[in-house]
Amino acid sequence: MLEHQDDPQHLETLLVATSEFAANAIVVVLADAGIEARAFGTIQGGLGFALGHHQAGWGTPVQVRASDLQKARQVLDQARRDSVDINWDEVELGELETGPTHVADGMSFPAKLAFLVTAFMIVLLLIIAVLMMFN
Repeated sequence: MLEHQDDPQHLETLLVATSEFAANAIVVVLADAGIEARAFGTIQGGLGFALGHHQAGWGTPVQVRASDLQKARQVLDQARRDSVDINWDEVELGELETGPTHVADGMSFPAKLAFLVTAFMIVLLLIIAVLMMFN
């Protein structure tokens, strides 16, 4: 039987990101380099709270196979070095659409109707509740 440290398929924590968004961005960078990675988030992370506690600390852990750990560290180091040197004046972002834009004029009729029916039912139930208290 192999120990986890000797198993190249065993997942190792590469780092603990401060948010699920950051963890998933790191997973994408690693995937571009051919390294399979996973971000293990929590329901709280989806709500914008960094509440997931793991052995490696608070946040969202990013894990890779033990056999890819060194290469993943090198890829992230290279990505950090490359991102500092981006000259945004040279980046082609595409053309802005100059056509007419549709501006929504509020809620649709079915949404307004549903809102009014809901408000009416709440008021009606409150009136019934108050009447029942005095009977």
